[in-house]
Amino acid sequence: MLPLEAHPAFHVASTSELAHVLEAQLAAELIHVPRDLRAVSSRANRFKLPVGGLWLCDYGMPTVVKFPASDDIRVQFRLAGSGATTIRNRTIAITEMQACAASDAGEVHFGPDFRQLAWRVPRAALRQKIAAMTGRPVIGELCFDPEIDLSRPLAATMRRVLDCLIQAIDAVPDAPPGPLLAELEQALIVAFLTAHEPGMRGMLDRRAPGAAPWQVRRAEEYIEANWDKPLLIEDLVAATGASARSLFRTFRQSRGCSPLEFARRTRLEAARRMLETPERPTTVTEIAVSCGFRDLGHFTKSFRQAFGELPSAVLNRALQARRPAS
Repeated sequence: MLPLEAHPAFHVASTSELAHVLEAQLAAELIHVPRDLRAVSSRANRFKLPVGGLWLCDYGMPTVVKFPASDDIRVQFRLAGSGATTIRNRTIAITEMQACAASDAGEVHFGPDFRQLAWRVPRAALRQKIAAMTGRPVIGELCFDPEIDLSRPLAATMRRVLDCLIQAIDAVPDAPPGPLLAELEQALIVAFLTAHEPGMRGMLDRRAPGAAPWQVRRAEEYIEANWDKPLLIEDLVAATGASARSLFRTFRQSRGCSPLEFARRTRLEAARRMLETPERPTTVTEIAVSCGFRDLGHFTKSFRQAFGELPSAVLNRALQARRPAS
């Protein structure tokens, strides 16, 4: 099954239809297709994330599509075949080991079997994340080299986070996004910035001052009160008044885990309470999803590691206790 299969955007059978949907949905222009086409089968899948979005595009024929300049950064990853993007007279091949990031106007050249996954993220979200992580406002434009070498460790990490995000989307196709997808998207933003933004690693590597004990306690209180919502770095910064780097460093020193790990444990504890006191006939899957776990296998493994038994055992015990004695 293709990624995002359960989230179709379009499937067209003519070049005129393709030109129309590209303009309507992507503000893009179809500028070249083969003249001797007898049949067309072009499609795209789309998933809207809390901040940005994912597109899987498969046009099934040699195609050139022109994209205008945008406030979004378009990050292109190859899934199959061969393709390239031309920006300012520079052509970047999209390969298994090279992605492309750009917001300028450009042309995407699709080979006959080229299939790409494009992540679109607003430039404003990147600026906000940098400010939250470094404790400093972003001055000037964000500039990105369009070539991303996926063989480099930090870029490879970004690709792995993307794969985790897609797996979480496909695991429960009909479920609303929930906190897990929002947090994975935020992790993808951070991974992109640390892998790609010039000078970002230097800013993050500078030693940060420690947060105060009351700020760590306030972070815990915020997480416990909002465990069923996405945990964003910006929200923790606003709730505690500490910079993200200071808070995360001191939180780990004093609590032995990161705020994200603490949130995960808090959600597992919420799931355990629901399993122990089910309000209606329910399943482990329903409770896992309601607590932000879209992958049942991962939830089961994490639950067993935390509490020493399977979630199904906890639920079955609670249901057995409710049954009237015969």
